Amino acid sequence: MTETTTETTTTYKERMPDALADRCREALREGESVRIVAATDLTEDLRFEERWLVVTDQRLLRFDSNGAVTGNGDASIEFSDARSAAVEELVGSGRINVVIGNEDVEVIRYTPSQRTKFARIARGIDQLIKDDPVDMQGDVDKTRCDRCGRLLPEPNGICSACTNRFAMMQRIARYALPFKGKLALMVFLSLLFSLAELGPPYIMGQIIDDVLDVPADGGSGDRFSFLYLLVAAYAVIRLMSFVLEIFKDRLSVWLGGRVIVSVREDLYENLSRLNMKFYNKRQVGSLISRVSNDTESMMWFLVDGVPYILTNLLLVVGILVLLFVTSWQLTLLVLIPIPLLVIGGGYFWVRLIRAFRTKYYRWGKLVGMAGEMLSSVRVVKTFVQEKREMRRFRSSNEGVFRGDYESEKEAAVFFSTVSMLTSSGMILVWYYGGAAVIDESFTTGALIMFIAYLWMLYEPLRWFGELNTWSSRAMSGAEKVFEIVDTPAETEDRDDPVQINDMKGEVEFSDVNFAYEAGKPVLHDINLHVQPGEMIGLVGKSGSGKTTMTNLLCRFYDIDDGGLMIDGVPIRDIALKDLRRQIGVVLQDSYFFSGSIAENIRYSSPEATLEQIMRAARTANAHDFICAKPDGYDTQIGENGKELSGGEKQRIAIARAIIHDPRILVLDEATSSVDTHTEKLIQEAIANLVKGRTTFAIAHRLSTLRRADRLVVMDAGKIVETGTHAELLDMKGHFYRMVETQRASTAVMAVGGGKSDPNLGANGHRS
Repeated sequence: MTETTTETTTTYKERMPDALADRCREALREGESVRIVAATDLTEDLRFEERWLVVTDQRLLRFDSNGAVTGNGDASIEFSDARSAAVEELVGSGRINVVIGNEDVEVIRYTPSQRTKFARIARGIDQLIKDDPVDMQGDVDKTRCDRCGRLLPEPNGICSACTNRFAMMQRIARYALPFKGKLALMVFLSLLFSLAELGPPYIMGQIIDDVLDVPADGGSGDRFSFLYLLVAAYAVIRLMSFVLEIFKDRLSVWLGGRVIVSVREDLYENLSRLNMKFYNKRQVGSLISRVSNDTESMMWFLVDGVPYILTNLLLVVGILVLLFVTSWQLTLLVLIPIPLLVIGGGYFWVRLIRAFRTKYYRWGKLVGMAGEMLSSVRVVKTFVQEKREMRRFRSSNEGVFRGDYESEKEAAVFFSTVSMLTSSGMILVWYYGGAAVIDESFTTGALIMFIAYLWMLYEPLRWFGELNTWSSRAMSGAEKVFEIVDTPAETEDRDDPVQINDMKGEVEFSDVNFAYEAGKPVLHDINLHVQPGEMIGLVGKSGSGKTTMTNLLCRFYDIDDGGLMIDGVPIRDIALKDLRRQIGVVLQDSYFFSGSIAENIRYSSPEATLEQIMRAARTANAHDFICAKPDGYDTQIGENGKELSGGEKQRIAIARAIIHDPRILVLDEATSSVDTHTEKLIQEAIANLVKGRTTFAIAHRLSTLRRADRLVVMDAGKIVETGTHAELLDMKGHFYRMVETQRASTAVMAVGGGKSDPNLGANGHRS
């Protein structure tokens, strides 16, 4: 079909059929340069058919597979007429839209399988329209493996089929390097244990040949003495094996545990540093499964599997040497099944890895679903959806059963196959070895010894199925663990970041553009200059970009284009620690940790004294209700503050922000969902908090922003109005309509018996 080639990040060109390429060249103007050539698999009327998009430095062109110009509206879209481009996800398809005037014009359709490609292309088109440097890489979720094209288990995940398992084992082994002294001791103990295990079969052969199978006239006294000596040697060797095995196993448990402690620490550290985009796309339960189940499977492989491999590898080498010395002809016979075991093991290895990968993926989904239900149990009960949740759980649980069944079925088939092949080797030994004993070319003791060694040789191979199970679980778990460890962490500091220990709070957005996903811009050309100590109210409809602006200010995300400066320094140049140490956030639903009220207030400043905590609580109007509780500041508030009311939570959150003493403050719906009296207390607390601080306040209830120095009105990711409350009302634009709508809603509530806002006058002003 087509061959995709990516020259640089500024172009994307798929190979067109020759006739179509000629038609495209004919359609180009003189001096026009092609930047993007891409095929899609969907027509404008949603039929599966090839269409081509050609993007030049001046316009967009669309062709069908025969070279005919096609498309909705004009076949050619000039960049000079366009304002922006973005993708729009629809049911069963997606499309690229270009904004011309105030209208969205469809450019091309595509199926969900091509979402990633066209998200990048939309980003490139948008940059060409705005005459910006073109970089189509962006931050687009990968859904397929770049190497083999397989679907990934989750967006931006890793392809297990392309994972180098030997490299994975090497990586796990590197965690053991700090303990190389104990590792060397474990290898030495394993060697001694293997040597001790080789002794009993040899002694058994000696007892049969030199004691039991000696003629009666050979002297019973000597035979008894020799028997005592051999039995004593047997007992000593068994005792040595027992002691060595205890120390070896204890050491392997210690080493395996320490390795996994290091792995978990790296995993947890990276989880704490990953950016918000990572968490936006994953279930918390699935991540918890990686910290617990996946690392646990790795640990048991290190504790049980690795020592088993090491010990039995040494045993196999020693046994083969002894077997060849005893009878090389019989040894060659017993080795006949081994190539079949190796080939079969390789075949079943792949199947087991696939089965366990599916199993643990389903386990992660089940844990995530259970965690989601438990955290939202109040909503489930409120809407009487217990049966619905049970159906969801039952379906997911059934998937886990199928994963368990398939993985264990593969292991059972392999184990049975190994047993059959090892039995065939034993049949050969009994027949040819027995014949050799009858011919007196082989002794009975030597045959028994040979068979004992043979069982010891086959036993690791018989249990290779179980080893496969251990290793499959471990590799599947390691893949998911190291995927998190290798995920690029939150935006790192530059090599020489600017240290700002005393931030003034001047903030400037300059032509800022941002998209959570490439091709879906959220902010467009944001320009805003905020003076130190100024309070800015951000207002607008839900989804207009208010919270996104504050997310960029906290550097939870980095801007795509433009500039964001704090105290005249680009935000990317400021050390993250300095930046966030001087920014405080009070959210609509602040999170609280299990513990006391005092511990939650001092969370932002662990060294704070009780006196400082109480001072912050008084400033936040929280001291009185705290003291009214039986244990005061030592009151345990439960998981996420479930023992507190909404208003109490907000005031504790404000106290936490006060004790943090930020220079820049973000208030995101800090007074929503509370009664009028509580709102008044919170408003007083906020008034105390914002003094001398640069403040960005987001609120749908416009009464919350009456103290703001300026209001910034946002709509569809753009700043549409800026000014004081009075100035915006005089404009009779977006803000005026918002106030009128809120006034009408308040009046309707009053007529219907609801509580109206007594501070809003007839014109929407507070009296």
